Amino acid sequence: MTEPAPVDAFADIPAHFRREAPQDAHQRRRHQAVLSLLRELPPGRVLDYGFGWGDIAWAAAKTHPDIHAVDVEQRRVDFARQQYAPIPFDQCRPDGLDFPDASFDIVLSIVVLPFVPDDEAYMADIRRVLRPGGHLIVATKTSPFLSRIWRQVSGQRERDRHPSPGIRHHDASDTADLLRRHRFEILRRRAFYDPPFEARQNPVDLVNGVFAAVGEPLGLVATAPYPLFLARKGG
Repeated sequence: MTEPAPVDAFADIPAHFRREAPQDAHQRRRHQAVLSLLRELPPGRVLDYGFGWGDIAWAAAKTHPDIHAVDVEQRRVDFARQQYAPIPFDQCRPDGLDFPDASFDIVLSIVVLPFVPDDEAYMADIRRVLRPGGHLIVATKTSPFLSRIWRQVSGQRERDRHPSPGIRHHDASDTADLLRRHRFEILRRRAFYDPPFEARQNPVDLVNGVFAAVGEPLGLVATAPYPLFLARKGG
């Protein structure tokens, strides 16, 4: 009797998150933006705080091999351990980290802010585990460019801040203010884009696609849906 084929417990996870698989267009943009900033930093101990499926941590380890990655979801931990060993992947608490103070030289936080329950507590814990002068690379997600313009014109700045349950948008100015409140010095501002015209449900989507098609090759930060910052822990 032949043995049944093993069941892939992660069959539902998109193939591009698997080790050595070709990346999709959004993933390539995200990796390029994050890793270009990371390569500016000297070697040191790195924490990927909210690692997703582990692909950024694995890519970062090529230049910064002393890396530890944590996420709140055990299934993500299990997948990353299977795909990206020997990088240490662990589950963390939803409300903070269990690492001692000043444990890391660099923290990566890549599109995690939209999902955390408390921005201030999350950023305070990042500051706590960073050594003096340590660096933070943080990316977040903001609303489409036309929505932001409309909020400014109409005075409804909070409009679309909660586009769906569990996700919150952060404009670049929101994130910059958050960093400054926690005494981070902003060293670089970058951004990355979704593929232009990926959403084409109405004329507004088409116009936002035009902004993306023009803004990405020009390196424009203001029109981008994903603001990115390199910051240093101040005194």
